[in-house]
Parts: sequence; C-alpha cells; structure tokens
Amino acid sequence: MSTTAKASEHIKPCNIAQCERHNRRDADYIASLNPARLYIRTELTRDNETYVAPDMVGINLQQHYDNLKALVKEKTGRAMQEKDVEYTDKKGVKRVRKGSSPIREGVVNIKPDTTMDDLLQYTERVHERWGIRAIQIHMHKDEGHYESPEDKSTWRPNLHAHIIWDWIDHATGKSYKLNAEDMSEIQDMVAETLDMQRGQKKSETGLDHLERNDFIIQKQENKKKQLQEETQKAITEKEKAEAEVEVAKTEVADLWKAHDLLTDSNRTKKERSNRLDFDIRTKTNRSKSLDEVIDAKEQKINQLEEKANVKLQDLYTIKEHGDWQDPMFFGMSAYIYRFDEGLQFCIKAIQDFAYSGFGCRGGKHGDIFWDNESFAIKQYMKMFADLASATLKQVANWFVWLASTLGKFNANEQKRAHNEVQDIADGRYDGRIQKYQQGVSR
Repeated sequence: MSTTAKASEHIKPCNIAQCERHNRRDADYIASLNPARLYIRTELTRDNETYVAPDMVGINLQQHYDNLKALVKEKTGRAMQEKDVEYTDKKGVKRVRKGSSPIREGVVNIKPDTTMDDLLQYTERVHERWGIRAIQIHMHKDEGHYESPEDKSTWRPNLHAHIIWDWIDHATGKSYKLNAEDMSEIQDMVAETLDMQRGQKKSETGLDHLERNDFIIQKQENKKKQLQEETQKAITEKEKAEAEVEVAKTEVADLWKAHDLLTDSNRTKKERSNRLDFDIRTKTNRSKSLDEVIDAKEQKINQLEEKANVKLQDLYTIKEHGDWQDPMFFGMSAYIYRFDEGLQFCIKAIQDFAYSGFGCRGGKHGDIFWDNESFAIKQYMKMFADLASATLKQVANWFVWLASTLGKFNANEQKRAHNEVQDIADGRYDGRIQKYQQGVSR
C-alpha cells in the first residue's frame, strides 16, 4: 500500500490560542510535549516557512478576531453571533443556529518539493473564486512520528501546511457560505495547484476526515491486530515443529529397539548394525535440529507477547488504588500511555485544567475544558470502557489518578480535576462535544 500523501485540505474553526502556539513553535509549547513521543523534531524546525499577509504584520489572531467583530457590527448593525444558539422553528422543531467562525484553519498535505509560492498560488485561486483570503501560511517539515520509538531510522515525516483563512466578506460583514460542492472544488484546486493526486471524495468513501487522535487510535488497533496475527503464526509454526520432533523421537526409539534386537540376537551382523547406528545418528541430529527450531520459535513468541501484553510491573504500579480498577485493563493502559499520543493529550489536558485554578478555561464558555479536550477525553473513556467492560466513571477515576500521580496534584487540584472529569463521564459535556463534532465534519 502506498504511503504517499494525497492532496487534501481539512478546514475547521480556528482555535486561536492553540493554533498560534503550535505554529510559532513557542518554547513552552515544545516543553509541554512528551519527550518520549516527541512528534516535532526541533533540529528540523529551521526548514519550516511562514507567510503573513502584509496587512497582518504585527497583528495576532486574537486582535484580528476582535477587528472582525467590530467590522460585522459596523456592516450589519448586529453583534457577531459567537456561540451556537438553540431555537424552535415555526413547526415546533428544535434547531441549532451555528455561531460564527470568522477565522478558520485549513491543514494541507504537501510534498517535499512544495514551495511557499505554490501555496500562495493555491490561496489566490481560492480568493478569486470565493473571496476568502489567506492571512497566514505555515509550512511544517519538522513533524512526524517514529514507527518504532527505539529506532530513530523509522522516522516518518508528516509534511503539511497550516493556512489561516479570513472567512468574513469585508464588504457585507457576513460569513462566506460554501456548500459541499464548493468544498469538493477546493480539494480539486489543491490537487491541481500542488500537482498531487486527488484524495478520494467523501461522497465515494462515505468516511469523514479523521482527526489526529482518531488516526492514532486506528493505527494502534491495526498494529495490535498485526501483532496478534504474527503471534498466531509463530504458535502454529512452533506446534508443527514440536510434532516433527515427536515423530523423530518415535523413529529414534524404534531404531534403538531394532538395534538392540540385532545386537543381542546376532552380533555377527555387524554391517547391518553399523547401518542402523548411522540411521540413529541421523535421526538424533534431526531431533536436535528440530529442538533448536522450537527454541527459536519460543523466543519469537515471547518477544511478540511482550509487545502485545502488559508488563507485570505496570500492573502492580496501579493495582492497589481502588476497587474501580480492572488490573489487566489498566495495566494495558499504563503500557499504552508511554507510546500513545492521544492518551498523553488527555492526561495533559486534565493537568492543565487542574493547575489553571479559575482562569476561565474554555474561552468565553466558562471555567471548563476546551471542546477538543473534552471530545478527546470522552472518546478515550469510551474506548477503555469497551475494552475492559468498565463504566465511564471508573475510567474517569483512573484518568484523574494518572494525571495526579504524574502531575503531583495538591488537594484542591485533585478535587477540581475529579469533579470536572466526572462531568464528562456523566454526559454534561455531551452537548458541547456533539456541536464540536458537527463543526469538525463541516
């Protein structure tokens, strides 16, 4: 199967604070990443490129967002609707009017030889076609992942560019409205301009775009399945070799019996006895060879089982922290944590929330988790709950325990994290998560 990236641009509402930290490669942002699974190689950051529209020099995205709010008020006479609004239509059906997304972020796959001029040509075509304007472009050539964290030669780069779009018509103060056909045309433009193969259309596959965390989960499931298949194959080969050993041993025993009979009954038949001796040595050597094959297969099985199963010390680390834990499930989770960027993202979000006090996390929605954080935490809760036949509240308790153990929470931070993560498990975030998913799939 080809691993060459196909042309695509996935556009969604811009998370301004997270976007700017990621694109600028702030030192505190880099420091927050897990060194064991660092997906940004800082020695390659020098190869990144950035474009800023001339009228945006010296203006950050939050300032531009505020300027757009003022523009909308000036042009339309109404304040910009920032939040989703639920209303009842004339037929009594409850509906949701989406909040405005004046700044949006698109992620575009690129090739090693893609230039900033190529991307500017693409954004100019979009501007000419719909009026939407690119205000920033960030080419990232320092991101990727290791197929095997222990082997640095397994690095696989994730070449892409972040395009920050101004989605407001400055003449009318209204958001641009693009339908499914328009978005499909955008994908065509990306492929044509960047000279890349067009990705398969959503209308043909029926699949939505996978976010990074979902992609990681899917990839880990595929890896787990591959390990299971390799383990089963090794077990089958081992059983076959053992059967051959038993046959060889039986033949050797029969030969020894024949040898003894010949020796006892007629020692003058030396020639035949010598021939039997030769056959016995041959069979004995064959038996030893098969023993070596069995040893090799057993070593391979042990190696595969070490990859596929949790290590005992990981089990004992968390075994005595409450009757809500299933040792095998949470042992596997502790093992996965060292390699799973998605789980690390969830634990880091819980720690940030606990440390923040009452700093109005979640933007203007109050002191809560960000939408992408609550979405990721809920997805991982469901995944672990399904794997271990556990409840969401049990998984929530373990998440908080793991975040607290790694982050050394005090009593207030422990209580604050516990209450809010339990709210996610109890479904109090489900409305926000649903809206976030709808926003991602647009």
